Amino acid sequence: MEGRTGGGATKAAPENFISLLERVEKGECLLIDVRNPEEFRAERIEGARNVPVDSIRNDLGGLDRDTPLLIYCKTGRRSIRAFDQLNEMGFHNIIVLDGGIEALKTYCGR
Repeated sequence: MEGRTGGGATKAAPENFISLLERVEKGECLLIDVRNPEEFRAERIEGARNVPVDSIRNDLGGLDRDTPLLIYCKTGRRSIRAFDQLNEMGFHNIIVLDGGIEALKTYCGR
């Protein structure tokens, strides 16, 4: 189920987020992991680009604002912070993994 947070972010439940990953494989959107590099090295979703939440403005500043983005972190908190920053930067097609990678692992039975 997709929904909006109080801050306006579109959130995708793990089962919906998995189907959105096909768009990453086709090059239709970017998958952004906003956790720190150590967390990213330990586990990540295939095709993800690591852009820690505190580096969003610098690392994604030159990106086309129409680029669709899928964002995740560990539990969802940093993703919402990243969403807020990206929204302020003019991005408007952003989907956040509800519950983060932990929710995805639970859904997938890991």
